[in-house]
Amino acid sequence: MKKLYTLLSIVLFSASSLFAQVTISGKITNEKGEGLPFASIGIKDSYDGTSSDDKGNFSFSTTAKGEVIITASFLGFEGYEQKITIAATNISLNIKLKEKANELNTVVITAGSFEASDKKKSVILRPIDIVTTAGANGDIDGALKTLPGAQSVNESEGIFVRGGSAGETKTIIDEMVVANPYSSSVPDIPQRGRFSPFLFKGTIFSTGGYSAQYGQALSSTLVLNTEDLADQTSSSVFLSIIGGGVGHTERFKKSSLSLDFNYANLTAAFIINKQNRNWVKPPEAYSGSVIYRYKPTETSIFKVYSTFSQNGLSLNFPNISDANSGVKGSFWQRTYNGYLNTSYTGLIAGTWQLFAGASYSLNHDTIRLNVPLSSSSLFTRNIGQLEQLTQGKVMVTKYFGTNTNLRIGSEVWVPVFNDNIYGKFDSFPSTNTNHKLMEVYAAAFVESDIFITRKLALRLGERTEYSKLLDKYDFAPRISIAYKTGTYSQVSFAYGHFYQTPQRDILLRTQASLTKISSLNYEKATHYILNYQLLKDDRTFRIEAYYKQYDNFITFNRANYLVDTNTIISNSGNGYARGIDVFWRDKKTFKNVDYWVSYSYLDTKRKYRDYPMLLEPTFATPHTVSVVYKQFFTAINTSLSLTYTFATGRPYYYFQLPPTYPHETILGRTYSYNNLSLGASYLTKIKGNFTVIFASLNNILGFDNVYGYRYAFDGNSKSPLYPTTKRGFFIGMFVSIGRK
Repeated sequence: MKKLYTLLSIVLFSASSLFAQVTISGKITNEKGEGLPFASIGIKDSYDGTSSDDKGNFSFSTTAKGEVIITASFLGFEGYEQKITIAATNISLNIKLKEKANELNTVVITAGSFEASDKKKSVILRPIDIVTTAGANGDIDGALKTLPGAQSVNESEGIFVRGGSAGETKTIIDEMVVANPYSSSVPDIPQRGRFSPFLFKGTIFSTGGYSAQYGQALSSTLVLNTEDLADQTSSSVFLSIIGGGVGHTERFKKSSLSLDFNYANLTAAFIINKQNRNWVKPPEAYSGSVIYRYKPTETSIFKVYSTFSQNGLSLNFPNISDANSGVKGSFWQRTYNGYLNTSYTGLIAGTWQLFAGASYSLNHDTIRLNVPLSSSSLFTRNIGQLEQLTQGKVMVTKYFGTNTNLRIGSEVWVPVFNDNIYGKFDSFPSTNTNHKLMEVYAAAFVESDIFITRKLALRLGERTEYSKLLDKYDFAPRISIAYKTGTYSQVSFAYGHFYQTPQRDILLRTQASLTKISSLNYEKATHYILNYQLLKDDRTFRIEAYYKQYDNFITFNRANYLVDTNTIISNSGNGYARGIDVFWRDKKTFKNVDYWVSYSYLDTKRKYRDYPMLLEPTFATPHTVSVVYKQFFTAINTSLSLTYTFATGRPYYYFQLPPTYPHETILGRTYSYNNLSLGASYLTKIKGNFTVIFASLNNILGFDNVYGYRYAFDGNSKSPLYPTTKRGFFIGMFVSIGRK
C-alpha cells in the first residue's frame, strides 16, 4: 500500500510539473480609469476565468499554454478580446472597457424630430398607434395631427406645420420624394394620404431643422421607411362601408412579393353620414400596388414599390352671390395616379454603405369647373393638369465605430408640369392657355454625425442646390447639437437654412405673365430650435421652443384678377413663425392604458401671395391641444380610443380686387374648433384566421365647427365652410389568412 501511495505521489507530481499553472491577474477599468466591479474575465472557449472584485481587481489560474484569447465583459460596455501568449511566468493585464452606446447612456439628436420606429429610442407613434388613434381613420396624417407642431386644418389635405402651408412639407419614401402623396385636391374637402401605415417600419416626422439629406421643404419633412422582407406567406381581406380590398404576399427564401387591389365607393358611407355637400357622384376609386423585396446578403436589400389609382367624383356648390339664383357652381374631376420607387442599400468595403434609388411619380387630373360670380354670370374652365417627377439619388455613408458617421450624396429631380386650361368669363377675354414647364433641380450634400462623448453629439451638414428654371444656386448650412443632461434626459439645439423653389402654380403663372421665371429666387426659411426631452419608464416629456424666419416669399399683384398676363410676381414677401410645443406620453402609470397630451402655441404672420401686408395666415391657429387616450381590455381582446382636439379660432379675409389696390381687408376669426372622437377595435378569429373588427365615430358630441368663410366675387356676401359631415361613422373588418 505504501508503494502504491508513493507511486501515486510521483505521478501527481509529474503531472503538476507537466501542467504547471500560470496566474493571470490585473484590473478592469472604464475609460476614466475607474474600476468596474464584478466584471467577467476569462480565456475564450475554456472554463478558466473569474469575476473582478468591488474595485475591479481580478486573479485566476490556468494550465493553458501558447496563444489564447482573453475576453472581458461588463453590462453596458462593449465586449473586449485580446490575444496573449502563456508561457511559464505569471501575466499581469490592465483592461480598459469602452462604454457601449445604448438607450440610456448615449445622447440622440432630437431637435425638431419625432422618431417612430420599433428600433428607435425616441418612439412616438408606431403603425399600430396610427390605426388605433380615434379620429385618425387609419391615416398617417390624421395621427400626426395629434402631435405638437401640426395644425388642425381639416378642409384641405396635407400637413400644416408651425405656421407653414401644406406645400412647405415634403413626403419621402425610402429616401425618394413623393410628388403627390395625397388624393387630388377637391375644393374645401380634405383628401386622404395614399399610403397605408403598415407599409412602413419607421417614420421620422420633422417639425423643423431636418437633415441635409433632404431639401425643397421650408417647414417639414415626413420620412417613411418601408418594411424589409415579409415574415411569411399570407393573404388578407378588407371590408368596410366604403369598399374593400384583397392582398397576397408570397415569401421566398431571399425575397418576397406582395400584391393588393382595393375598391372604394363612398355612396353607402354618405347615406349613413349625412353630407354638407351636394354630391352628384360620390368619390369612387380603384387602386393597387406591387411590392418586391430581395435580400441577397444580410447587409443588403433591394426594394421595388409601385402603386396606381384611378378615381372620380362630381358635386355642386351654392352660389354665394345669390342663393336663389338659377346659376349654380359645379366641380367634376377624374384622376389617374402612379408611383414607382426602387432602391438598393448595402455595405461595401466593410464600413462603407451605399444607397442608390430612383423614383417616378405621375398624376393626371381632368377637371370641369363652373364658378358663379354673380346671380347671372358664370366663370367656366376645363382644366387638364399633368405632373410628372423623375428622381435619382446616390449616397454613401462611412461608419466610424458605433455612432459616428459621414454621409455624402447627390440627387437630381426632373419635374414636368403640363396645364391645359380652356374657359371664359362674360366680361373678360378667353383664358385659353397651354403651359408646359420642365425643371431640372440638382443637389449635393455632406453631413456627419459626430459623437464627441456619450453625452455630447453634433450633426453638421451642408446642402447645395441648383434650379435650372431659376438659374440660381443656394447654400444651406445645418447644425444640430445634443447634450445629455442626465441618465434619462437631454437638451438639443438645431439651426439651419432651408430653401424651396416657387411652387407649381407660381411657376406656370409666371410663365404666362410678363415676369421672367429666371428673375425669381428661392423662398427661404431659417430655423432656430431648442429642445428638452425626458424618457423614463415608458413616459416621454418633451418641450421645444422655435423661431422661423421667412424671406423671399412669392407675392403677386394682379391689375386684372382673371387675366394672367397682367400679373406682377416677385419675391417681395416675408414672415415669421415662433412658438412652443409640449408633448407628454405615459404608458406606465395606469395598467393597460396609453395616453398622450400635446399642446402648441403659435405666433405667426406672413406677407405672401395675395396678402398685401404681414397677416396671420388662414391655416394658423394660436393654440392647439390634443388628448389621446387608449384603454386595452385584454380579457375581451378589445381596445377603446378617445381623441379630443381643441383649437382656437382661425382668421379669414376678403381681399378686395383692383382697381382699389392696395387691397382692403375684412378680418374675422372663426369660433374655436372642438372634436371628440371615439374608436374601438376587437381582435378575434374567423375559421382560425386573425381578424380585426374596428369602428369609429368622429365628433360624437356634434360640435358645430366652422373652418372659415368663402366670399362672393364682389365681397358683399359670404358663406361658412363646414365639415363635410357633422358626425362621421365608420366600420370595417380586416382578416389575415396566413400560412407558413
